[in-house]
Amino acid sequence: MARIGRQIDHFSEIDVSGIGADFSPDRLFRYTLQMAYRKDLLNESRSKRVTVILKNPSSADEKRSDATIRKVETFVWQRFPDAAFLNIYNLFAFRATDAAEVNQRYLELGSIAIIGSENDVFLRQLLQRSDYLICAWGGPSGIRSLAYQERIEGVKMIIREQFNGPIYQVCGKQETREPLHGLMWGYDYDLKPFQP
Repeated sequence: MARIGRQIDHFSEIDVSGIGADFSPDRLFRYTLQMAYRKDLLNESRSKRVTVILKNPSSADEKRSDATIRKVETFVWQRFPDAAFLNIYNLFAFRATDAAEVNQRYLELGSIAIIGSENDVFLRQLLQRSDYLICAWGGPSGIRSLAYQERIEGVKMIIREQFNGPIYQVCGKQETREPLHGLMWGYDYDLKPFQP
């Protein structure tokens, strides 16, 4: 089992009683994390679904968040006033904090062992019921470049085939080759269109 990071509380506006996740039976892979924002009189008009595509999952699950997911939950709440639901998806479904563990598994077992055998199916399902998409996978951060670029191209192809809504990336002060990773988002950063 790969090392996964520290867990923290979800953002205060998340309805923690309704968080769902799709894991492989052995919990080595997390395919999706799905949550709703709390409903009250101030935000009862919220109804839209936002899907965010990150790199690979770490410790967040149905009960607890991690630093990246917490940042994304907060940013989406603040920047999408019509968002009621947030879906988290990853290029690679294999749960690990260290790129070295991702690379080792890739070298020993091949790309499907880090992507996850059901990952593309879940992506298509999420895209069919999403109103907005944010690409936020960042650079490879130590994951082997060839595996990383091949996976990005595969995901982009699925997005082009399956999704017709607005697609965004979050941009800071410096340009990045790939869409800025969710952990690096500043709450005042720009939300800009992204062309997959």
